[in-house]
Amino acid sequence: MHITDIRMFAGLSKMELAKLLGKLERRRLAPGELLFEQGDPGGSLFLIERGAIELFSGAEDARRSLAVLAEGDSLGEMAALTGEARTATAIASTECFLYEIDRDTLDRLIEEHPAISSYFIRLLSERLTATNARLQASKESRAAWIASELQAMGEAEASFLLWCASFPIATEELAASVFPTMAEMDESRWRTFLRVETVPEGGRRRFRVRPAYQGALSDAAVERVGLAAKREWIERAMRHYEAADDWIPLLALYEAEGEASRIVDAIRRWARAGRESTEEEEAAFHALRGVPRPTLTADAELLTTFLSLCREREPELGLELLEEALDRGEGLSAAERASLCEQGAGLARVLQRHRLALDYLRLAEAGSGDARQEYELAKLQASSRKSRLLTERASRFVKATQWNAALTIALAIACIAISFLLPPVAGLSREGMGFIGIGIAAVLLWIVNIVPDYVVALGMAMLWATFGLVEPEVALSGFGSETWLYMVFIMALSAVVTRSGILYRFSLHALKRFPSSYRGQAWGIVAGGLLLNPLIPSSSAKVSLGVPIARTISESMGFKDRSDGAAGLGLTAMTFYGFTAPFVLTGSYTNAMAYGLVESAAPVGWLDWALYALPAGIVFTAILFGGVSLSFRGVRAAKSVSADVLNEQLRLLGPLSARERDALIAVVGAIVLMVLQPLHGLANVWILLLAFAYTIIRGALDRQTLLTGIDWSFLLFLGVAFSFAAAASRLGVVDALTGALGEGMGAFAASPAIFLAAVALLSFAVTLVIRDDPAVILLVVALLPLAEQAGVHPWVLVFVVLLSTDPFFFTYQSPTYLTAYFSSEEASFSHRQGRRVGLLYGLTVLAIAVLCVPYWRWLGLIW
Repeated sequence: MHITDIRMFAGLSKMELAKLLGKLERRRLAPGELLFEQGDPGGSLFLIERGAIELFSGAEDARRSLAVLAEGDSLGEMAALTGEARTATAIASTECFLYEIDRDTLDRLIEEHPAISSYFIRLLSERLTATNARLQASKESRAAWIASELQAMGEAEASFLLWCASFPIATEELAASVFPTMAEMDESRWRTFLRVETVPEGGRRRFRVRPAYQGALSDAAVERVGLAAKREWIERAMRHYEAADDWIPLLALYEAEGEASRIVDAIRRWARAGRESTEEEEAAFHALRGVPRPTLTADAELLTTFLSLCREREPELGLELLEEALDRGEGLSAAERASLCEQGAGLARVLQRHRLALDYLRLAEAGSGDARQEYELAKLQASSRKSRLLTERASRFVKATQWNAALTIALAIACIAISFLLPPVAGLSREGMGFIGIGIAAVLLWIVNIVPDYVVALGMAMLWATFGLVEPEVALSGFGSETWLYMVFIMALSAVVTRSGILYRFSLHALKRFPSSYRGQAWGIVAGGLLLNPLIPSSSAKVSLGVPIARTISESMGFKDRSDGAAGLGLTAMTFYGFTAPFVLTGSYTNAMAYGLVESAAPVGWLDWALYALPAGIVFTAILFGGVSLSFRGVRAAKSVSADVLNEQLRLLGPLSARERDALIAVVGAIVLMVLQPLHGLANVWILLLAFAYTIIRGALDRQTLLTGIDWSFLLFLGVAFSFAAAASRLGVVDALTGALGEGMGAFAASPAIFLAAVALLSFAVTLVIRDDPAVILLVVALLPLAEQAGVHPWVLVFVVLLSTDPFFFTYQSPTYLTAYFSSEEASFSHRQGRRVGLLYGLTVLAIAVLCVPYWRWLGLIW
């Protein structure tokens, strides 16, 4: 039996199963071997992959067999769920292979997958049914007592009681039509057996047989009047309730009789009538709960009604049914799919699963396309949404309180006003002064982060044109550059790769080819990060993939959260999935953005970039991997990663899908063409345009992915960033900045090594206040003329700035670090552990800036 055949995991996708498998421990038991004993503490549950387990109760010398469990069954779940002691002893009847799930993993599974919660509900219900069967003997003695009570009653009272036992609910109106002398009955005789309720509207009464007596009284009714007469009672009651639209007893009767089609028709009429009360909703919910699932999920109108009822009662069940409907997807119109997904968002919010709610809302907005594919894309795109939100909050240098926001806006306005009022200085024109004032105002807004970066950038461009500092075509010139188009195409390819799921497959292959020990898997993580680095141009996306994989490996090895073993693997993943981006052109959007500021003067191809950065990459790997290994030396795993588990994970993923093949062909083909650029002379932007066109033709990049998979807000920011460089040059601001910085850094220009080390230190200082892309833009624009004076090629300056503007001496400095920290749910490493690697990273950057100078001089990049 494979993991795909285990009932507990029936609702999980292949990707989810593959990821789950890495967290499970596989155990073998010999025949007669004890798994656990009654009274033992219960911290995990077990799934039988192969073999049989027998359960016993009682002490060892007086054991009584309870059950024999076979392949696909689970055991120990109650102790794992509640933390209580084991209630039975489990012994292997044959050779057994089991999967063990610890309590933490189980809690996450239940939280993330509604299908698993429903599995436990069904399992407990089945066991309750078995327990009820054992109570049958006591019921027989109760039936004899009821028979004697009926004989002691008057004939009218006994007949009425047996009639009531034929229905879940009997109304006073219906009873009066069958028993005209009901008012003369002695109610005290049947009060023991009936529960009488008064309906608030009109004071009418309802009669319900108490559950303890229902079965025995129903059987007695058949014995006295016969099955045909009882059936006539039921049909008459149905006609009465239908005519009166008395929904509560009608739905209860349909449910008791198993009339699924009648339930469906009644619920449709009830929902359209709009006469909904809480009691009616309860009746409708319980009735629909008994309708076969295929009937519910095949009817969008019916399912929508049921999902609305689930919201306050059983949202987990609602989500499970919604998943089934979207999985099937047949017969659903775009409007129906959108409506169902809106219901799903409401259910997810009730369960406090805000990330899932956002997924459903995004899917509802899509309104068309393959529902399952769109849903999978939503999950992929949203998998790191929580970590990004936490990252954004944690990376703020100043908290955007109401007072801070007001003060910052006032200072920004003052900077702009003063720049126009003061006489020009340092050889600047009045337009140049205004440009600097607007730039300072933008920096203030970026520091406090009142509004998104791209809104501030667009505001700058608007003010440049409004105040007549530059022509509108210059203010927006960045949007017409080849580099901006390059960014559009590379983001589109990134969305295709992310959606395909091929990155996870590549990471598993990398881990499979290295030893299963702690050190071997650490090297596998390094290889996986380096392999994926050129394939997806986003550091955050890569660490969001790599760090959770490292956490799964650490769990498989038995490392506790934030232990040395977990931290070593997590920080290795963070470093080599996220911080290696500057070593290849396609490693990060920021690479192309930064070099786009100077590319027209000194173009560099993909292969050139890789060759220029090669020694730096070797130094980086040697120092950081060696440093992390030494920081967490002496780690011993409780168990090694099983090659069988990795093989099974890959088997679950199956062969490459068409989407994965198209993503691989597009990305690898583009990289190969960029490597061969000296032979064909085609610019990078046109190579990426070919790959972009291929993904569209093949259907790998559809309209929805194009709209949601590309960070258009970043592209807006980027277009203004390129315009910033052009406008600054046009107004002479670059020369003025160079002069100002030259006075401070002129002493370093005599030695390229000292100059580059100074650039790194200056970048470290700038990131204390301004982070990420704004810091890169300001540093490159300001230092580029100085680099030329120091005899340093623009690429070398850009490369050192890229390495130096993502340090994590302090946690808020680096979005990449924070993404890694939160993507593992803060469990892989602590800030104290991360800070050690942050200091090592800073030293590594300084070492690269100094040690690579001879190599760059040999290549002619330094003169």
